[in-house]
Amino acid sequence: MTFLAEKAVKAQLTLSGLVKLSGIRASEVALVAGLDVAYGCGMAFGAAALFSTKEGRTLEVKVHPVKEQVPYVPGFLGFREVGAMASAYLRLTAKPDAVLVDGHGIAHPRRFGSASHFGVVMGVPSVGVAKRVLYGREEKGFILIEDERVAAVIGQGRRRIFVSPGHMISLEESINLVKSLLLGHRLPEPLFRAHAAATAAARSC
Repeated sequence: MTFLAEKAVKAQLTLSGLVKLSGIRASEVALVAGLDVAYGCGMAFGAAALFSTKEGRTLEVKVHPVKEQVPYVPGFLGFREVGAMASAYLRLTAKPDAVLVDGHGIAHPRRFGSASHFGVVMGVPSVGVAKRVLYGREEKGFILIEDERVAAVIGQGRRRIFVSPGHMISLEESINLVKSLLLGHRLPEPLFRAHAAATAAARSC
């Protein structure tokens, strides 16, 4: 498949207008899914880990491979990964109240990272959790774009993560949700489990 960046930019700019930065509160989230993708053997292995905030445990993990079609191009990760993530997400036996995506939300040049992409397409509150900054400047624990706080920096040193709202949730509630799910790993628990499952599947193909 030929990836056309110009068309992708137009799509992101259009879809970013659908992003809402209000909605669910962290305290209302009973089920949350972590979503990640790993690659191997020409396949994209999407993984979804469903976590119960009330029980404090992972309820199930689903992994599903799809053919790798879109190349890696910085700023367009959603086009590469949303399909694979959705394939695993739709196999969960219960629908989560919110999802954590390995990627950025509005901390993106067009305010439409992979977390926003997934949230808008699937109609679910979403939060982006990334290991590095894609766009914007860091100042006093936040990532700013034109003086607007678009992400928070959580953790220190090499364990830092960058949390940005994707869709149907505010920055404040995104921070609250992620912090409530940090159970000893660098990544919040559902995302840690999804990452491990996707990576294992890709390595064993």
